[in-house]
Amino acid sequence: MIKNKLIFLIAIVILITTLSCSNDDDEVIATEPVDNFYIESYHGFYAQYNTYLSTFFNYSNIISFEYDDSNRISKRHGDILYLGSGSGGGGYLHDSLYTDLVYTNNKIHLEKKAIPFNGLTVLENETIIELDAYNRMIRKTTMEEYYNTPKRDTTNYTYSNGKLRSFVKTSFREESNPDWSVRYFEESNLYYTNDNLDSIVTIFSAKDQIIPFNILVKKETQYFSGYDSAQNPFRKLQIFEETFNRSLSKNNFTEYRKTSNDYDYPNDNYYATPILEPTQEEAYQTWSFAYDENGEWIYDQY
Repeated sequence: MIKNKLIFLIAIVILITTLSCSNDDDEVIATEPVDNFYIESYHGFYAQYNTYLSTFFNYSNIISFEYDDSNRISKRHGDILYLGSGSGGGGYLHDSLYTDLVYTNNKIHLEKKAIPFNGLTVLENETIIELDAYNRMIRKTTMEEYYNTPKRDTTNYTYSNGKLRSFVKTSFREESNPDWSVRYFEESNLYYTNDNLDSIVTIFSAKDQIIPFNILVKKETQYFSGYDSAQNPFRKLQIFEETFNRSLSKNNFTEYRKTSNDYDYPNDNYYATPILEPTQEEAYQTWSFAYDENGEWIYDQY
C-alpha cells in the first residue's frame, strides 16, 4: 500500500513539474487565428495608409479578397493610387490594382499588379513572408523600386506570451556611389492593455560606413484608443501593411494618434550623447463606426 501511494505521489509531482515548465510561447496568436471567419471585403477608409485618402474620385473604395481551397487569401482586389505633388498629394483607392498571393511551404509570396487602365502601371515589387510552426509571421522581406533605385526591407518579428511584442525593420537601398552604403533601422516595441494594442514605440536609426555605430534619428510613438467591444474583423490581415495595426487587437480602435521626437547631436558630434527634442504631433484620426443589431461593426460601409 505504501509503495502504491509513493508511486502515485511521484506521478503527481511529475505532472505538476511538467505543467509549470511549459513555455509561454505555447500560448500563441497565429497570423490567421483558428476560427471560421474569413473576411470578404472592407471599406478602405478603415485601413491605415501612409497618406490621406481622397473621396473626390468616384470609386467604391472597397477592398475585397479571393480565397483558395485551403481558405487562404489568394488575391486582394484594390489598393492605393498615389496622386502627384501637383494635385496636392494624397491618394485614392483604385480597383484596377490588386495583389497576388502564392503559398510555398512556410512562405507567402505577394506581388502587387495592375489591370491595364489608362496606362496605369505598378513599379516592380515583391514581398516574401516567412511563417513559423504556429503560422505566425516571423520575417518579411520586401524588394521594390525606390526613386529609380532598388530598395530592400527586411523585418523580423518576436513573440512572447501569445502576442507580437517587437519587430525590427532593416532597410537598404543602393546609392549612386557604389562605394557608399547606408542601412536604416526601425526598432519597434508593442504594448497592450486588455488584449488590445495600446501603443507602438519605434526608434529610427542609421548606420553608414564611417561611424562605427548606429546614429539615432527619431523616436516615433503610435497610440491606439477608443476601443469598442465588437469582434475584430481584421484579425487575419496581419500580412498587409495597411491593416497590420488593426489586426493585433481583440477589438477595434476608433482613435489613432502619432507623435515623434527628433534626436539632435550637438555640433554634429555623433560620438556625443544625443538630445531628444520636443514632441511633435504627426497625425491624429478618429472613426465613427456603425453596428448591426448584434453589436458587430459594419466594416464594409463608411
